[in-house]
Amino acid sequence: MEQQPLTEIQTRVLGFIREEIRSAGRAPSMREIQAEFGYKSPHTAQFHVNKLVESGYLQRGSGHRGLQLTESDGIRLAGTVAAGSPIEAIEERDERINLSGFSGDDHFALRVRGESMIDECIADGDLVIVRKQSTCVDGDLVVARIGDDATLKRFYREPQKRRIRLQPANASMKPIFCKADDVTIEGIVVGVIRLMGARHSG
Repeated sequence: MEQQPLTEIQTRVLGFIREEIRSAGRAPSMREIQAEFGYKSPHTAQFHVNKLVESGYLQRGSGHRGLQLTESDGIRLAGTVAAGSPIEAIEERDERINLSGFSGDDHFALRVRGESMIDECIADGDLVIVRKQSTCVDGDLVVARIGDDATLKRFYREPQKRRIRLQPANASMKPIFCKADDVTIEGIVVGVIRLMGARHSG
């Protein structure tokens, strides 16, 4: 459904519903919308919600808190990660990428800089989708933080040498070795996106 232009009050009501879903994990009830905007009756709140449904911004689910956004909240583009030598750690940016099937609460995206993972078809300028977690197993493709720097590599433990090996996928580049206590796992890569024309110099 093509979304229709909204009035000022409809935009405010939609913004309130969106914020409640993001912060509380559920849609507000009609009485909560009524209270937020000082309406004398919940019927006024219902009227604006009906308009938002008709205009394609909301859809109805079950229950009195069943409203759902038709828009995708998306995944935050957190910044840039090195596929080469570690660079200054993840830069916060106010940009989101619309991807269905991934939760913005559990995932974030990073733009790749460098070509150390080129043999795994991850090139300079690609976007990687990262599931937030602080643990991993050998062989996982991770975003690892070393001090204030971050890098994208395969993770391997070398217990005999009491170290971690962060392995590139480029025969011309050497692995990074470091102590386990010096490495923090920011997450595991679960997807790669290539946007044509979005190349960056590494």
